[in-house]
Amino acid sequence: MNKSQAINLLENEGWTKADAMRALEVIDFKSNPDEITIRRATSRFAGTELINRQRLQASQKGMVTKKNKEIERTHQEYTAKINGLNQSYQKEQEKYATQIQHLSNTNKVLETQLQNANTQNNELVKANQQLQKDNKDLKNIIDGIKLKLTMNIKQLLQYEDSEIRKALIHMFKSTLG
Repeated sequence: MNKSQAINLLENEGWTKADAMRALEVIDFKSNPDEITIRRATSRFAGTELINRQRLQASQKGMVTKKNKEIERTHQEYTAKINGLNQSYQKEQEKYATQIQHLSNTNKVLETQLQNANTQNNELVKANQQLQKDNKDLKNIIDGIKLKLTMNIKQLLQYEDSEIRKALIHMFKSTLG
């Protein structure tokens, strides 16, 4: 009889496969043992020993079941916490995305205002340059008028009194346009 046949024999008599394998560990299957040899070797595990093993196994299964339930409960708690954290994270992410979008829109508005300000600044610089040029031209005109006025006064000082009055009237008329 080989090992698998021996295991089947014991399973047919109500043994678990694990108990049968433990009981058959002491048998050398290379010597092709018969059923009596197998029963003698496994008899130590039968009866009270088997019942004790099965009780121990049932106790262990109960502990495993209890631990599995505890693990499942812990798993559910952590899953709930993770889901809560994920929801919180998503809300925070949405909040920050909204703030980022708002800041981006504000940044675009500010960029537009900055471009407008730069354009107006450039226009003001050009206007200032034009005004400086105009002021220079006006200064030249005023300098020309002052020069002409000085020359006319110098000519007036060469005339006699009555001629000076006539020349002054003539000069004032010319300045009035």
